[in-house]
Amino acid sequence: MSIMSSESSADAALPKSWKAFVALPDDTTARAVAQELEKDPSPDNALASVTLIAETLAQRSAQERSTMSEFIVRRLTGDLARGFLKATAAVRLAHPALEKPKEKPTPQHADVRHSLDLLKPETPKTLTEKLAEKTSKTPEEISKTLHLEMLDALDLAAGGKGKDKVTVDLVELAQRVEDESDASSMGHLRAVARLVDSISGKAAYSKERRGELEDITKGTTQQHLVEQIGFRAAKSQRSSLTGLSTQNELAASYWRTNFRDTLDEFLKKLRGSGESGKGGALDELVQKLTKVGKSGSDVLVNSPRVLNKLQIVLGPEVLENLTVTPLVGRTGVSVLSGTGAYTKIEWDKILYELGATPSAYQLYELMDTGKTPPTSNFEVDTRADLVRLITSSRFSRLQEIARGKSEIAPVCAMVEHLVLGLTDALGPKRFDTLTANALGSLSRLIDIVVENEANPTVAMRAADLMMDEIAIVVAVAQYYTSTDYRTTMRDILLERAKDFAKAAGDIKIDSYLMTSGMDALATALYIALSWRDHEEVSRSTEAIDYYETAFLLGKLKKGEKATPHKDVLVAALNPSTPAFAPSPAKLVDDVRRSLETHKKGDAPFALIIDTTIEIAPETAGKTQIDILLDGLKDAVAAGKLEIFLCKSFQKYASMGTGKVAAGNLTMLSAKGNSGSAYARAEALLQDINLDLVRHDEGQLVVHMLKHGHRDELALVRSAARNAKFVDEFCWPIDSGDLTQGTTYVDGIPLILRTTPTGDVDKLFNKLQIDRRDSFSFLRTSYVGGIPSAGGVEGKYVRINTGHESKATMVEYFYAFGHLARSTPPGAKKPGGTKVDLDALTIDVVKEHLEVLGGVRNDQDPGIAEFRDNIVASYCAFALQNVPGKGAVMPLLLEFFVRPVSRVTIETQRYLADALLTFKAKDLGTNPVALASLCRAAVVLPASRIKSLTPVLRLDTIGESEEAKQLRAIVARKNKV
Repeated sequence: MSIMSSESSADAALPKSWKAFVALPDDTTARAVAQELEKDPSPDNALASVTLIAETLAQRSAQERSTMSEFIVRRLTGDLARGFLKATAAVRLAHPALEKPKEKPTPQHADVRHSLDLLKPETPKTLTEKLAEKTSKTPEEISKTLHLEMLDALDLAAGGKGKDKVTVDLVELAQRVEDESDASSMGHLRAVARLVDSISGKAAYSKERRGELEDITKGTTQQHLVEQIGFRAAKSQRSSLTGLSTQNELAASYWRTNFRDTLDEFLKKLRGSGESGKGGALDELVQKLTKVGKSGSDVLVNSPRVLNKLQIVLGPEVLENLTVTPLVGRTGVSVLSGTGAYTKIEWDKILYELGATPSAYQLYELMDTGKTPPTSNFEVDTRADLVRLITSSRFSRLQEIARGKSEIAPVCAMVEHLVLGLTDALGPKRFDTLTANALGSLSRLIDIVVENEANPTVAMRAADLMMDEIAIVVAVAQYYTSTDYRTTMRDILLERAKDFAKAAGDIKIDSYLMTSGMDALATALYIALSWRDHEEVSRSTEAIDYYETAFLLGKLKKGEKATPHKDVLVAALNPSTPAFAPSPAKLVDDVRRSLETHKKGDAPFALIIDTTIEIAPETAGKTQIDILLDGLKDAVAAGKLEIFLCKSFQKYASMGTGKVAAGNLTMLSAKGNSGSAYARAEALLQDINLDLVRHDEGQLVVHMLKHGHRDELALVRSAARNAKFVDEFCWPIDSGDLTQGTTYVDGIPLILRTTPTGDVDKLFNKLQIDRRDSFSFLRTSYVGGIPSAGGVEGKYVRINTGHESKATMVEYFYAFGHLARSTPPGAKKPGGTKVDLDALTIDVVKEHLEVLGGVRNDQDPGIAEFRDNIVASYCAFALQNVPGKGAVMPLLLEFFVRPVSRVTIETQRYLADALLTFKAKDLGTNPVALASLCRAAVVLPASRIKSLTPVLRLDTIGESEEAKQLRAIVARKNKV
């Protein structure tokens, strides 16, 4: 029977054994329900009943639903188990509805709810004893964690006597407050706080995870899945990677361009993986890799067909002396030999521009060559673990946040869809220890997200780490095939191009998985140029093309040949360094003009377009891709035009995590057109020779696309709002003056900036944001070394806005932007002292802060809303750039004199850490200064206070109330 044929639950009935299960939910009653369902002669009826059970359980409390669902799924098998997983994922927790009012409402004077009085509370001792009777804790344990006086104040009872008297059950309320499984409880908050504190100050979370899982997978074919935890295609280059951070020794700053920096480490792990020296398959691999490495003459490439693409940039006299040997079988990662004879050729540059970089994840897999699969562990049940997770209170809270308007709403929606998607196909591998462990970590990280709605940076770090756990689950279970990939990509395209989809019946749509966006672009170029026997292209959108493609397209662009051809057009849907607004309608016109010269019997024209950045349209508006394809569909259907859509999945399609290194090539051509047969065959051969879908990254790519493709556009829209805010409020520039940077282009979350003084790259490197050699991450990052903006040469930095709060954007960029342009707060143009960022002084910073103090709230709504964040921004920028930290300390002491709750906790901790570290050995006795130090100490995590304690001269600060308070704060944090 198939779960796809289940009938509506509206026509279903609950099993007869259901009542007994509800009365006493346990393994025995759950088994009876499962047996009754499995004996149903109609598989469709049984599946409908399973769906009804899932819907019925969703009406209960989160705790009841989770417990009862887990009992049920443990006893179901086959299609019924999978059907229950899917049905549970499809229905959210239904919050109980209020009772309808009686026909004759009770008069207000007789309604006890209107005469509640505060009674004398029970004594703490009585309450702890009562609660201890209903929990597994002792009265002493309860009294340490429970704020009894707060609960006592809630001891409400109705006035009057007799049967109308109503009393709140204090013990039940205390249980609710302490229930760590309830995401709305104080107990859950404290549990998460303990979890975060246990992570803070330690090694990066991903490194801790690798250590935790090492023994579980050692010597098995799953060992590489643990090794790759924390790997990112473009890692953060922050100097300190601890706590909630991704970290992996084999990650390069950008895998596509400088993977050879870490390739030697890959090879060391491969040779020392435990199976070498035994004469097996691994030794054969090691032999092939003898000359590979940073200093070797051989080069690792992604496919044995790389020689075909090299024809674009190299002559036959070189190509005939090169060979390619696959490492395993006939596909995948291969060794390119013969390059050592041509030392003047920039092999690294050519190969990464052609997208020939090998798959990192396939290199990881090679480490497990010759190892044995892990054995089943029947003590775990990952289906039950997954059901427990998606029915939990924490997950229900995540879904609520996802439907809200907070900064992390789109991030939570993405997490929700990817987690629920784990119920897809056959679900997780049921008796797998690694999968069970990953689901447990996923649950803990969701706890951190839901308790940090007001602290987006922490929430997004946790969401980023979830990708490793989700990747493990789908890689172990092998959810997807190449058919799933092609079907998913077709569905996404037709959903985003709705008008085109209405008339796409005569158009063949084929999608192929590549190792990167550049791989897709270079493959499309090779196909188009080799078929047409020339090497020139026309660039309709050269002004907005990716600056990263300048080397490759620069060799092919119009004008370098005496008679450039116009039958191969290369364009970008949106730019990666946006200086001008793109126009898909204009691109359509350009292509149509080119098609006017097409004659019957000619090869189809080729349009190669980079679609990496897709932006969401306004409500009811058409997407850019729909405008493009709808405008050209007739030419494609007539066989006059082939369209190659090239996309990098390492950007927004991987949900801002950079977890995958992959890309897509989608080809649109006329059905039955023999003139396009060669192009389709070449694209398919490249896909087959890469052989990606069955590998780890292929599984995660398909999962993200299938279950999160709508979140891609939502994330772009969210990040774009921050880009607009930074451009208009934090760092405004003169519109159209590209010597200052680029203004916001609608819908694109990228802006460029430069500075008239100082080195812009070095200045950005001091900020508390990630430096990445790519874009699209959940958290704001930057990339330096941009050589021009809209054709104006200079030294630019690209700000890649993430999903933090606007307050965070202010703290990052307001002081930097206003000092860079010598524009005081509230001013519309430069004024006051001209600022030299190479020699920034504390006096200039104070001058700007004095101007800020003179701006009334009614004069500038933005300053009224973000005044404290602006002050924090100047403090942070001064700390980073004013020579001599001692000059900045008075500013920090003044900052902490009063409450600064509007400032994000990350910035508070950054400033507090600098203040306490500098003042540790000379805290002084001034009560006002000590009060500031108290506030600074309060915001720092216990782990940091513990590390500072040995150097804090608390014995020299006197006996003032502030001194006593500071000692007490330090003592309390050292006990945590």
